Amino acid sequence: MTKSSVQRIYLEDYRQLQSDNPAQSLLSLIACQEEQAVEFAQKLIKQRTIHGLDILNFVETVLVYKLPHLTREEIQTMLALQDIELKQTRFYQEIAVEERQKGIKEGIKEGRKEESITLLTRLLRRKFGLLPELEAALQQLPDMEIEKLEDLADALLDFTDIKDLENWLVP
Repeated sequence: MTKSSVQRIYLEDYRQLQSDNPAQSLLSLIACQEEQAVEFAQKLIKQRTIHGLDILNFVETVLVYKLPHLTREEIQTMLALQDIELKQTRFYQEIAVEERQKGIKEGIKEGRKEESITLLTRLLRRKFGLLPELEAALQQLPDMEIEKLEDLADALLDFTDIKDLENWLVP
């Protein structure tokens, strides 16, 4: 039976440690005070790879958690990184995907709203003709949420004259 050794490590022991050992330097970055984090990170970034691993993701992740009040640009400036280097990090890529998905959802919602307004405008004009009262009512459509536009589409089937529409639009 092989005896495995487990060694307990206390991060406090690494707070002030100045070491040339890359693994200990990584622990020092995690354990250091907020004021020292940038200095440790800059030293680690200069090494770029430790045991064949690109440590940029690691350093960036530690700084994001250790310095949450800083923006990506501020971290980039402090570490003197090129924008291309940051764009290669997992953190940046995850945020870019989230933002892209958020933009797609917003675009779809906006497109649905525009189509609803266009369709409602056509249906109401066909039902009531080109009346000044109708044109005034149509001006309210862009301010409505998509759900309310959908409710109007359902309700317009029951409208018999323009007064029904005006009454429906009154809050």
